[in-house]
Amino acid sequence: MRLLTKLDAIVRNVLRCLVIALFMALGALLLANVFVRLMGDLAQFLHEMALDGMADTIRAMLPMTSFHWLDEIVELCFSALIFYGAAALWAEKGHFSVGDWISERLPGHVSRATYKTLIAALDFVFLAVFFRFALRLTLQATELSTVFQIPKGVMYSSMAVSSLVMSAYALAELIVCIGRLWKKPAG
Repeated sequence: MRLLTKLDAIVRNVLRCLVIALFMALGALLLANVFVRLMGDLAQFLHEMALDGMADTIRAMLPMTSFHWLDEIVELCFSALIFYGAAALWAEKGHFSVGDWISERLPGHVSRATYKTLIAALDFVFLAVFFRFALRLTLQATELSTVFQIPKGVMYSSMAVSSLVMSAYALAELIVCIGRLWKKPAG
């Protein structure tokens, strides 16, 4: 049991750090893109104002290259951020749940435990099916990205990995809920 607790802590920390890193990468890419565009606009403005020396200095210090590859990296980071963020929330039980509102209104311990078990079973089935199709998509993808020639399977892998993580947590929750069915409430 201690091994599972340590593994849980490691998975949560890895997901949290990964999501933070992806968010920071997206922010850095956005700032770099805006900065390069602003410097290009400034150099163009200076050129139009007949200040070619200053415009040439800016262009020499910061080559005005286009970020034609930006969409590709943003797509990769954003999709990974979405799915790993969902997995991180799932591990923390941070997703919104209507089940808590409904289960409080059900009479008796058995009906509440049965309801929560049913929801946990549906969660697990959905995530297992999602994992199956995400894995298949990841393994069968043959396209490459335009600029960096990254296999699309790499981009799709965040769906498979995050759904596997969420499936494992959903299975653990299902096992806990099944255990609650047989326990009598305290007091």
